[in-house]
Amino acid sequence: MIYLIGIGPGDKRFLTLLALEKVNSCKYIVGSRRALSLFELKDKEVYEVRNVVEDLKNILGSIDYKAHDMAILSTGDPCFSGLLKTLLKIGVDKEYIEVIPGISSVQIASAKLKISWEDFKILTLHGKRENLKKLIDYIKNNEKVIFLPNNLKEDAKYLVENGIDREVWILENLTYPNEKIYKLKLSDCINKEFSYLTICVLD
Repeated sequence: MIYLIGIGPGDKRFLTLLALEKVNSCKYIVGSRRALSLFELKDKEVYEVRNVVEDLKNILGSIDYKAHDMAILSTGDPCFSGLLKTLLKIGVDKEYIEVIPGISSVQIASAKLKISWEDFKILTLHGKRENLKKLIDYIKNNEKVIFLPNNLKEDAKYLVENGIDREVWILENLTYPNEKIYKLKLSDCINKEFSYLTICVLD
């Protein structure tokens, strides 16, 4: 069985008890270096993932996950811009996946800004350039939006070129010691560098 485990936004205090329990019970542990660093992995077979799709294909091809328990660590929640879609895309049958939800960056951002995320459209731009058009439609319809940028500099440039230059909340490295939360106009984002752990809110 594959236990697809949401590991939260980064600070290990946001790990769930069930996530810890499942990692402790599995022989095989798969994840990024950042994800793996959250756990004490004694007497485990550990696989560090760098190229997500290719590495997962190779790992899943070499381990009989139908006979042995494997934990795959997914940042945030596996069901939102996480690894669930990736596993299904590479052909893993749902029958062999159990998802352990995690706390997502959307939840942390909402808590930090004290907003009800049920009032917002939620969108990921990670590898989904076509969603930029959807984002523009939301903004033009005066919708509130929480979005995960793909590359905030490039995404902001695209929005500005399409006539949108709003102020946006930028939340970087949430729950880490170098966490930053501030507001900028989209046009001011074009020449600035951002963490890849960034979430944006248009309220």
